[in-house]
Amino acid sequence: MDNTERTFLEAMSRALVSLPFDLKVLLEAVADPDLEREARELAAATVVHVITPKDGNVDAPLRFTEDVVQLRLAVIKIAAEGGEGAPAFRQRFAEDFARFEEELQLFRQTLGNDIVDWLDGRWAMLAKGVYVKKKIPAFVDDEAGTFLYDEGSRFSTLYPVTEKTVAGRLKQAQPFIDHLARKHEQDKKRITS
Repeated sequence: MDNTERTFLEAMSRALVSLPFDLKVLLEAVADPDLEREARELAAATVVHVITPKDGNVDAPLRFTEDVVQLRLAVIKIAAEGGEGAPAFRQRFAEDFARFEEELQLFRQTLGNDIVDWLDGRWAMLAKGVYVKKKIPAFVDDEAGTFLYDEGSRFSTLYPVTEKTVAGRLKQAQPFIDHLARKHEQDKKRITS
């Protein structure tokens, strides 16, 4: 195993374990009235994507890889497109931003530009998401936003990945690459059909 792969696996392990905590940055973005509405909806769409159950038959660390990358892309996009409130938001979560940017660079290096760019190009699809019969824009409004926050907290308690579950289990980057490549192919078929 080369150094890049080892660094990737360490970063991915940490990112997988911290996903429920990192999700709180997005939940804060949803609730932040100083951010542009589009940025808040993007945050809500990403939260909905992360907390919606998927790929039940796929091993949990692999299953949540997509969410780990998507969350980092979302946070960085919100900082770039959040309007006048974005610098204050970025400052509030400065440590998280530094870590997210560093990890995203590493993920891009290992997973490839194709995969990361594909995930970064899914915003329109994520914006069409529906969660518990509510469309994404509804979550930016107070009552539904509180509901989404509660659902994010519930996700945290049910989240199946812990330090113990990933310890010594992530041995190669290839399964992550293969899983996301498979998802990318499924997405392409969905778009063309």
